[in-house]
Amino acid sequence: MAYKNVLLLQVFLRFDPEHCDRELRALARAVGPASKPVMHNKLHLGYVIVTSETAQELVDRLARVLEVDNFTDYIAVPVLGNPAGKHGGFNSLVTRVRLAYAALQSSPAKQFAKSQILVEQRGRKSAPAEMRVKGGRDRQSPK
Repeated sequence: MAYKNVLLLQVFLRFDPEHCDRELRALARAVGPASKPVMHNKLHLGYVIVTSETAQELVDRLARVLEVDNFTDYIAVPVLGNPAGKHGGFNSLVTRVRLAYAALQSSPAKQFAKSQILVEQRGRKSAPAEMRVKGGRDRQSPK
């Protein structure tokens, strides 16, 4: 399983977003469905992106889309830890970063569940017990 990063891509616009519609749609297609828009302002927008790329690799991949005249500047930075803001969970950046890290933390559990091994906690938390689970049985729907 590849290591995943949570990156913040900030794009600064020369004109209002309604005048940069074509470029913004191209950027949304290029960053892909693993991105969530955050921090919209009149001449600024950001995306929280969950990717296996580094910040430099992301910028290199998006250079063709980002090097247009309507974008004055762009920055990609890794977002580490649990962010906090003035308005707490009502801030879209704080919320999206927390959701991205929650999704990354829950994904190994999904991979573990597919391995057909069930771990039960018995008594103390430091002593888990492993049990094999039979897989591949076909269930019949109730009639």
